[in-house]
Amino acid sequence: MRQQIAVLGIKGSVLVLRNGKTLLNYATENTTDTSYLINSVQKSMTAAMVMHEVQAGKLSLHDRLDKFLPDVPGAKKVTIKHLLTMTAGLEIEPGAKLGSEYFITDEDNLQRDIAKTIFKPQMLGQWYYSSLNYVYLCAVMSKVTHKSYEQLFNQLYIKPLGLKQTAFLWANPEQLQASGLAMGMQYHRGQYVPIRRKQALRDAHNELGAGSIVMSNHDIVKTLHYILAGKLLSAKSRKQLYHSQPPYYYGGGFYNDDQLKLKTANGAGAGYYTFMRSTNDAQTMIIIQSNRTRHGQFDRLKPEIDALMWQLLDIKPSNENITG
Repeated sequence: MRQQIAVLGIKGSVLVLRNGKTLLNYATENTTDTSYLINSVQKSMTAAMVMHEVQAGKLSLHDRLDKFLPDVPGAKKVTIKHLLTMTAGLEIEPGAKLGSEYFITDEDNLQRDIAKTIFKPQMLGQWYYSSLNYVYLCAVMSKVTHKSYEQLFNQLYIKPLGLKQTAFLWANPEQLQASGLAMGMQYHRGQYVPIRRKQALRDAHNELGAGSIVMSNHDIVKTLHYILAGKLLSAKSRKQLYHSQPPYYYGGGFYNDDQLKLKTANGAGAGYYTFMRSTNDAQTMIIIQSNRTRHGQFDRLKPEIDALMWQLLDIKPSNENITG
């Protein structure tokens, strides 16, 4: 399998588990403890945080968004479950971007997003991928708990799990250095060029809960095991969270394949890739991260990493296999 991964041409860190045991743990260019911006893979962690509040009785999947954010267009019809499955019919108006050019506070970004949100009633219940859904989930959690998303993430994951190579991208330089963060780079005119930190920070703030955390492979494994097989959520809560619908079976931050009992998550942005494949019980998992990206490479790599996972589990691929 190491040879097959090498063929992909990914420069970064690789961790493969099979039946709960480490099969591969190595790095090219970086180290096995290097951390990377995980981008959209963070949504799986945010979703579990929401479900934790549901489990505690502070939220319901059937709560309407207007209970917490009444000014969001369509809030009287959109539920927490809609946001988790990206079926809320919400999107940012054409030509606009999430958040702001210059970060002030999470609340300021929230109000800017509300002003730019469009509700399409005909899309309610239909899947449409947008990080806006998870930005609103972060705001809902803050309303319910009276804590910031960053405080909640630290409280639920970083401290209890002892995550040493995990930090928010806007952490101070000492914290980022301690986390082992590698600089994100993108291929341009024959060489890899570092992404400007100012740009990366802006995007991280603008995609709160959906692309603002840096993590090493080992910390991702700890966190996902805690979510999928640990004590964070009950079996009932996990079943509710990951119940999803065709055509993409997206729910709780994962693309869920109930037939093969697999979960998929991918992240890309600011010069980083994160690819995660896991069985539902987190016993067999592939995590590949890189801080060297190329235009068009991300979409090409996703199905190739799917194929590695199927090989690991001795699954014959078919057109019905789910990917994200």
